[in-house]
Amino acid sequence: MSRDLSLERMPARHGVLRDAHETPAESVERRLNECLRGPGTTVERLPVHDDLTAALTRRLEEGLSHGDDDALLDVHRSAYTVYETLLGHPLSPAARHERSTWFNAFRSLYEDRVLAADVEEIADRLPSAGDARHPGFVREWFLAAAKERSDLDRAVETYLAEKATTGQLAAFIQADGYLNYRFYDALVLAQPHFMEGVKHEISKHMWDECGEGRPDAAHTLQFTRSLRRLGLELPTVPPWEDWRPYAGHNLYFLLACNRRHYFKALGSLAMPELFDVDRDAAVVKGLERNGFTAQHDFEFFFNHMEGDAEHGPEWLDGVVLPIVEAEPDASMELITGGLLRMLAMRRYNEYLAERLGLADVPDLPQEGRR
Repeated sequence: MSRDLSLERMPARHGVLRDAHETPAESVERRLNECLRGPGTTVERLPVHDDLTAALTRRLEEGLSHGDDDALLDVHRSAYTVYETLLGHPLSPAARHERSTWFNAFRSLYEDRVLAADVEEIADRLPSAGDARHPGFVREWFLAAAKERSDLDRAVETYLAEKATTGQLAAFIQADGYLNYRFYDALVLAQPHFMEGVKHEISKHMWDECGEGRPDAAHTLQFTRSLRRLGLELPTVPPWEDWRPYAGHNLYFLLACNRRHYFKALGSLAMPELFDVDRDAAVVKGLERNGFTAQHDFEFFFNHMEGDAEHGPEWLDGVVLPIVEAEPDASMELITGGLLRMLAMRRYNEYLAERLGLADVPDLPQEGRR
């Protein structure tokens, strides 16, 4: 049976490296791209690698300690390039660096500093260690945390449902596309063995992502059709001139690509299954208000609106609770991952509010800021 390959989004052979004229002269991104285009090395550290480490160290300090948005964009966009090197086209010239000493030193420095800063930011929202060891408490905690909405969260969802134009909805859908295409990969990376029952539940979610065996029903293809209905494609490099969407995207792979963060990764994956229902319902309402029939024109959002209402509780009961029962010490890791995802979601809502031009929106709560 022939397939319409034009619907499938395959990674670019040349990766996501921007040209030198598109990157600031002293940026981490410029130096990283030079290293990725440079000679392959697994052991030897060259002066250009030391320059990259120094620039990353400096920009992390400027961004994380001093709130410099340009520095945060530089480091998170650079880390996006790193994860796309790990997950991208196998024949990309950059892929030869995945075992290089300098490449993994970059990852380690970025991941350790960013994760430490974010964990510090959500520390006061963690429950007591004693409460977290009880499966029933953990289940209710996830359900309650996923339903929390700040004034800004509600304002974004209300705007999408009741006021956004077709052009604004198109901008939202295009900006949201990169993680929708990579979500399946985040699931796959959560699959390495911990418990058979957990693998079984994750496999069910992967099967759903694949369209339950129907090639044309894969969620990525559904999303491509949504884009095309609006006359859009995704450019190779995201149109995010802001650090917050990059940081939220990177969080999935920061956690998933480090075995010691496995339980955090599962907690992070649980949250979208729980809170995306309201977001998808708002998008569907907005699309239909603008004259579309969501069930046919935007099946990705229509189907997720219904499917995630079941997927969230299934993830809790099939993934989170069995782990807490078998390994109570994992419970705080799962909850930490959930809080990190909620922090990323709220930062993304702040980005959306600014991009959609919302006025008179209350300030984002302190946990959403640097």
